[in-house]
Amino acid sequence: MKRETRFSEIKLVLLTLLVSGCLYAMPVVYSSRLYHLIRDAARPGLILVQQIKAWESTVAKPESPDPRTEQLERQLNESEQANRRLELQTLQVSEELQRLKQTGVPNYQTHSSDRLLVPDLLEAQILGESAISLLREGQFLNQGQEQGVFESSFVLESDYPLIDQGIAQGIKAGYALYAGQAVIGKIDEVGSWTSSLIPITSVKYRGSARIARRTEQGLQLGTDGILVGLGEGKCELLQIPPTESIQVGQDVYTGEVDRELPLSMQSTLGQPMYYGRVVEAELPRGAPYWKIIVEPAVKLSEVKQVSVLRQIINPRRMLAN
Repeated sequence: MKRETRFSEIKLVLLTLLVSGCLYAMPVVYSSRLYHLIRDAARPGLILVQQIKAWESTVAKPESPDPRTEQLERQLNESEQANRRLELQTLQVSEELQRLKQTGVPNYQTHSSDRLLVPDLLEAQILGESAISLLREGQFLNQGQEQGVFESSFVLESDYPLIDQGIAQGIKAGYALYAGQAVIGKIDEVGSWTSSLIPITSVKYRGSARIARRTEQGLQLGTDGILVGLGEGKCELLQIPPTESIQVGQDVYTGEVDRELPLSMQSTLGQPMYYGRVVEAELPRGAPYWKIIVEPAVKLSEVKQVSVLRQIINPRRMLAN
């Protein structure tokens, strides 16, 4: 067996030497053609081998996340928040400038004074299902019930989310609720210690709103309309005339006057608050108004803490008296 193997190896070596000698002695024209023929025949196999090696290296060494990505995303979010604050300040200054142009500047010197009514943002927590269940069972307020203090049943039975503030904290129906600078809803029913809130996506929600357009002078607010909830995670902006220029991606802010509230409960923040962005805009032929769909800036399911906008008498005025 060993002799046959050795004899086969010798024959293979002699055959290789014979082929090499023939190729060496062959004219350049023929050897070049033979070389190119062999190269073309082997090319698909070489390409396949290279692709397999590249795939193996990709599988063997998965791309590790760049630690700078999270830092850049965080910086981007901070920059967007800073830009939004500057945009709100620009809107406030633009409105004040417009009022001055319309009314004129008095020739006499005026002195600034403290406002009688000032905004007051009260922090509140959105209650979870377990807390609401305990409230319904009376376990939170057993001691208070003996003194005649108990939670209103219509609040506890509401299908809307609840917050942990009520009549005792001066909460009233219709007060606006915010998550940062974004509007998330308004107070519906008020109990002794809790209140239910209407999200802006609810079909029961209505509020004044207007679209802000970006110009060279900054953001400019359009005509006031009415924002209503569609009950499907989105809202619709009504009563915007066809003379307005509407585009997808424009921002929607609160209106100057909320026609759904009495004047005694109007917002006193002094600046527009943010609803969200336009995701659909259509002006049907012959229609008196635009059809505008708005996506809220904040989802209520992602919020645990809110701010309730109250209106109180300026403490400085009270101290002055």
